[in-house]
Amino acid sequence: MRVFRTVLGDVPAESSGRILTHEHLLYGYPGAELDHRTVLDYDNAVGRVADQVTSGMTPNGYGTLIDMTPPEVGRHPQFMADVARRTGVNVVAITGFFPERMGVPYYWRRQTREELTEFFVRDLTEGMVFAWQQTPYRAGAIKIATGQESVTPKASPVGAHGRHVHEVEDRVIRAAAHAAMQVGCGINTHIDPMDFEVTNPGREQLEILAEEGMDLSRVIIGHAFVPPQVEMMREILKMGANVQLDHIGIPWRVESAEELDEAMADALVELIADGYLDRIVLSFDRWFYNPRSTETADDPKLENEKVDLNYMFTSWVPRLRGKGVTDEQLDAIMIHNPRRILSIDAEK
Repeated sequence: MRVFRTVLGDVPAESSGRILTHEHLLYGYPGAELDHRTVLDYDNAVGRVADQVTSGMTPNGYGTLIDMTPPEVGRHPQFMADVARRTGVNVVAITGFFPERMGVPYYWRRQTREELTEFFVRDLTEGMVFAWQQTPYRAGAIKIATGQESVTPKASPVGAHGRHVHEVEDRVIRAAAHAAMQVGCGINTHIDPMDFEVTNPGREQLEILAEEGMDLSRVIIGHAFVPPQVEMMREILKMGANVQLDHIGIPWRVESAEELDEAMADALVELIADGYLDRIVLSFDRWFYNPRSTETADDPKLENEKVDLNYMFTSWVPRLRGKGVTDEQLDAIMIHNPRRILSIDAEK
């Protein structure tokens, strides 16, 4: 039996509904938890996020959300559990870290590959730790991340093993492979589009995972369509991995969300025509709640919050249908593919 390991326990994979594979219920850059301006009104925040989920996800048939927030970027196990209880939506947390230049706190940079593996496995099998306390809420997938995301983004330099991957990132990726194989879970990744200027960051991530023995069919390369690099995506797909189309309605690293949406739609149609329908998943990469946004509502850095959750079916899906994408193909992308990749064998 295959299950999704949600924060409220394992649920049959068949009950997933449509799946958003890369979202953030609560999000704050490392250090935000120390800022007077981001003090969390917990009950208000849970209610605000639950209302968004109920109004934007439930009517559109979304039953499962993968919360891709790593520990140092605001992962809050109790928050996820409370939103899940209020809405009935399956919430899957992740273990893992953000890119080294922005994430991976000093404490964890000092850990060995074996120690990192143990951390990931315990998050997945025992429960995540929050604010020095053990919680009963388990993660259900692993996140790995590379790239120069920071105050001044730029393409990554050559690092470990001749790749554009930092030394600590390399160690984290190898640990993620071992933890995923031990638990039987999937891996979803973060890449920075600026790295397309110097390499195929998805391929480099996959090479490291493959060196450790990871089944690449259980790996999703996130942000692969931002902006569309079709040949690089084909390289990833030929390796046996999957690509994620995200940032729908969100102008990340581009001038116009409309232009990005159109380019991503064209690339999706092209990859479907190439025979890769069963290797594509779909998400927003939306921030449901960033505590700072209550004081800086017009901050352009918060574009991830502004897209309406109904946009998927009021704008994006009609765009795809206009290009010949069928409902059966959409079901493959929104239900069957992520269900296969991110569910866990309960026997394992």
